Amino acid sequence: MNSALSRALFDAQTKHFNPRLLEVRSWMVNLMSYPILDVTFSHPGRKAFRVRMICSNYDEEPASIELLGEDGFYLAVVPTGSGVINKAKHKKTGRPFICSPGSLEYHTHQSHLNDSWESYKGKPGFDLGGVLTQIHNAWHKTKDVP
Repeated sequence: MNSALSRALFDAQTKHFNPRLLEVRSWMVNLMSYPILDVTFSHPGRKAFRVRMICSNYDEEPASIELLGEDGFYLAVVPTGSGVINKAKHKKTGRPFICSPGSLEYHTHQSHLNDSWESYKGKPGFDLGGVLTQIHNAWHKTKDVP
């Protein structure tokens, strides 16, 4: 993937992350600098949940998505009950992962090799903000872990 094109897509898709949107959604941007989009979700009475999207080959490939604690360390145990936040260890990363179209880990998981990123790329809801929103909505359906 041409890194200039990848950067241009990243910039175009993150320019809408304005302070009002972030406030309404209770999102805190930790880093938004190509190729990293790192956002913490919060909600009263819930443990914060942090997602780091690595967009090095975006959108030739979907973003790789890391699940982190508020402190920025990888989560070994993730919130449960969404069907999207998968507590199993991904074969390539050895960590829990996002098991949903639009994440590199989903499309490279042995169970989803026939569900190509090409089927989603460019469609509504599958840009960076759309995928992040899907993860946020899934997180809202989970139960915190101790």
